[in-house]
This record gives sequence, C-alpha cells and structure tokens, in this order.
Amino acid sequence: MNRNVLFVLALFPIVGSGAIFIAPYCAALGKGLAEGGNIPPSLFPIALWTTKQAFFSVLATLALGLPGAWFVGTSVSKSARTLRALSAIPFAMPSILVAMGFVLFFGNNGVVNRCLMFLTGAREPPIRVLYQTPSIILAHAFYNFPLVVRLVGDSLEKTRRSLSAPAAVLGANPLITAVTVFFPAILPSLITASLLAFLYSFTSFAIVLVLGGGPKAGTLAVEIYRYARVSLSFREAGVFAAAETVIALLVFGLYLFFSHKTRTSAPDPVDRPVYAPKKSVFRRILFVLYLGIVFFLAIGPLLSVFAESFLARSSRAGTAEISLRWWLGIGESILPALRRSTFLAVSSASLSCVLAISAAFSINVVKNLTENDRETSRFKKGFRRFLTILIKICAISPLLSSGVVLGLGFLIVYGGLFSTFPNGSGVWAVIAIHAVTALPFTFNAVMAGFNGVSKNVLFAAEVLGAHPLQRLLTIDIPMSAVHIRSAWGFAAVLSFGELNAVMMLGLENFETLPLLIYRAAGAYRYGSACAAGAVLILCCAGALLWSREKRK
Repeated sequence: MNRNVLFVLALFPIVGSGAIFIAPYCAALGKGLAEGGNIPPSLFPIALWTTKQAFFSVLATLALGLPGAWFVGTSVSKSARTLRALSAIPFAMPSILVAMGFVLFFGNNGVVNRCLMFLTGAREPPIRVLYQTPSIILAHAFYNFPLVVRLVGDSLEKTRRSLSAPAAVLGANPLITAVTVFFPAILPSLITASLLAFLYSFTSFAIVLVLGGGPKAGTLAVEIYRYARVSLSFREAGVFAAAETVIALLVFGLYLFFSHKTRTSAPDPVDRPVYAPKKSVFRRILFVLYLGIVFFLAIGPLLSVFAESFLARSSRAGTAEISLRWWLGIGESILPALRRSTFLAVSSASLSCVLAISAAFSINVVKNLTENDRETSRFKKGFRRFLTILIKICAISPLLSSGVVLGLGFLIVYGGLFSTFPNGSGVWAVIAIHAVTALPFTFNAVMAGFNGVSKNVLFAAEVLGAHPLQRLLTIDIPMSAVHIRSAWGFAAVLSFGELNAVMMLGLENFETLPLLIYRAAGAYRYGSACAAGAVLILCCAGALLWSREKRK
C-alpha cells in the first residue's frame, strides 16, 4: 500500500510535466523538423545575432555582478546584507516592468537624459540607447546580475569560512589565497551563473520585444511569435523553435554539469573564525560607489514607473504636471486586469507547489527505500534509480523552456480544445504553462525544505507505522512550511509578470496586467501603463513579503 501511494505521488510531476511541458514542447519542435519545406533564410543570421546578444549580455552581467559578489562573499557586515537584498529586486520584477522602466529612465525623454540636458544645456538627448542592441544588453545585465551576486557570493563566503584560516596558517598572503584558493573554488559557481544568465538572455522575449522596437527585433523568440501569431505559419515558427531549443539544450546540459560540479566541489562547512578584510577607507569608498551604481540601475527604473503614474501631459511633447488622472481611472481597466492576474498567480503557484511537493516527496521516499532495503534486487534498485532521475528531469527540465515555444506547442497540441471549448480553456492553459515554468524553482525550494527535516523525526514516524501520506501531511509539509511558502510566493511573482504565454495563446479578451502594460506603452499611454506597472510592483512585493512571513 505504501509503495502504491508512492507511485501515485510520483505520477503527479511525471504526468503533469509530460502533458504541460514535454508533449507541447516536442510538438513545437516536431512541427519544424518533421514537415518538409525550406529553412527560412533568416534563421542562421537571427540565431547568430540572438547568441551574440546573449553572450554580450553575460559579459555585462558579470561586469555588474562580480564586484557585488566579492563584497557579499568577503564581508560579514550589515552592508553586505543590504547589498544582497537590494540586488535581488531586479530578478523578482517582471521583465515587462524592467523594459518599461528602462524606457522611462534611459529613454530619449527619460529621467537620465532630462537631467543631463538640464546640467549641460544640451538641446538633444546625450544618451541614445533605446531600440538598439546596447539597451537590450543593459536590460539583461540589470535583470540577471543578482544571479552572479547570489551564486558566486555565496560560494565565495563558504570557501572563505572553510579555507581562509588554513591558507593563512600556511603563510599565503591575501593575493595568493584569492588566486590559488578562492578562484578555483568559486569557478564552477561562476560558470553556472554565467550559463543561467546566457539562458535567460537567449530566450528573452518581453525585453527584446519592447526595447528592440517591436516584432521587427530579430531574435529567435520574437521570430517564433511573429510567425505563429502574426503570419500564422506554425511550420516556420517550429523551425525557429527547434533552433532555439537545440542551442538552449546545449547550454542547459553545461549548466547541469557545472551545477553538479558546484555542489560536489564546494568545501565542507566548517565552523572556523572568519577573517574579514580590514574596513579600509578605500574599500568603503568602493562599496559606496558600487552600492550607488546598483541603486541607480535597480531602483531608478522602478521609481520612474511610480513617478510617471502621477504625471500627466496635455500632449506627448507637453510639460508634465502632477495629476491623479491615471489613478482615478483605475477601475476601468487596471482592476479587472488585476483580478485576472491574481487568479492566474494564485492558481498557477498552487499547482506548481503541488507538483513540486509530490516530486520532492517521491524522491525522498525512494531514497529512503533504497537505503533501508539492502536486500532488494538489482532490478528494483535500477528501477528506483530510473524513477528518481525521471522525476528530477521532469521537475528541472522546464528551466530551459521558453514561454514562446511552450505557447506554440500548446496551440499545436491543444488548439482543437481551444476552439471546441472556447470559454476558459485558454486561461487554464496559461495557468498550466505558468505552473510548469515555475516548477524548477518551487521544486528546489521544497526539496531543500524536505531535506532539512530531521531524520530522527522521520525514523520515529516510520517506527510508529505512519503511512507515507500521513507523514507527508503531518511532518514534511508542516516542518517545511517556510520553504513551501517561499516557493509559492516566487511562483506567484513569476506568474504575475509573465507575458509570453498570454500573447502566444492570443487571449485578447483576457487582459492581464503585463498585457495591459504592453498595450498601453505601445500606444504611448505611459501614464496608464505606469499606473498598472505600479500596481504590478506592489503585487509582486506583496507576494514576496507574504512568502517570507515569520521566516527565521
């Protein structure tokens, strides 16, 4: 009976990921690979340009993130915690808000150019980066540099705690320790962060769509959208989806390798005294300068969204005046869009957590069965190992997914259902896509919570004859509530800001906050877009704050 419950629980992530992710994704790829026809001549130039901008985005991300990782990893002061919290803001914000914030902050008529024109007396904007490659690279760096700060900074901190004291005892000076001890130890985490940043930049859609000047921006993701939704040519869209997936799959394979390398090469945590560098005046100046840059890039665009929502102009070139015009009309379109976005966020985050809990618990139970049942046959051991690997693949593989490709696959596989059951079927498809997109993050968070449950408690429950389902409901979930709540909150944030699936499935009558922002900004109604953006920022912040409630 216990094993039957185990297999039923294991079916949730396998069947869920198979139906929501694997089948549509394979259908999208098959559309481009199976059907005959010529390869679009623009495929190779666009694939090359997409790879190129992702590569330079990684370089910009490292340039912005490595100094922060060094400060976080080599300091034990409150200022390092402040930097860690501040740097996490961009990654938690929806990409459509990042794009709009950059337009308002760095645009030709943005805050930065207006200030420079006022200071220098220039009549033309000194900085022109919008709707060009530099603006896309800068936005990707802004969006991804928290990955470098967190992953590399945490790795450096663990390395210092374990190896700095032995290195000092052996007579190594700080420079030799950094070059021969710290750098080799953090190299896998550095490569892991770079690969993740490349993957996110390579499959980016909303940022490229807005800052690249619309559907004419030549990346693989935008071309998939253009062929599928504008030209209604699924075959060509499938060709571009296959090209994007092949490259993303190669990068994802490298990410898995170096992620495993990071875990296995990390030094064992040892409770040793931490030798923090002296707080020299020069170091403090550097830290303040870097904190100012991060504040400028992370907070400036978001504050400009709030500020613009309280301004109104008589014309596009008119003088801005303080007004509540956009907030007074909030009930016309923003509140209905907020209700739809909230419904999507709550539903998809809950579904994602259910899949993550069943996957993490199944893996733990299989692991315990293998450890305790030493007399089992090789076949059973092999099957259990295969089941564990399959569940992990189903839970983590959506990390390489592109919402645009996934939306294309849903149109191919489930398009008939949308026409047969038009009322609400597309909405449930969006919920499923959002849930599986967040699954890698919710799975890792829940897995960390389940692994933190004391083995003595689990052993006591087993001795007392607790059923696996009883153990899950009365021990694992309650004792991992903080991690589950954090997973739910992050999944809700991802759903709040996700635009790809809604646009790909063509839900014109189901306008969410990101879609409202995109349409309003495209019509140059920045006041209305910013009011909706401010509401979206508050929703994301509220979800994150709730997810960290009572966290110790």
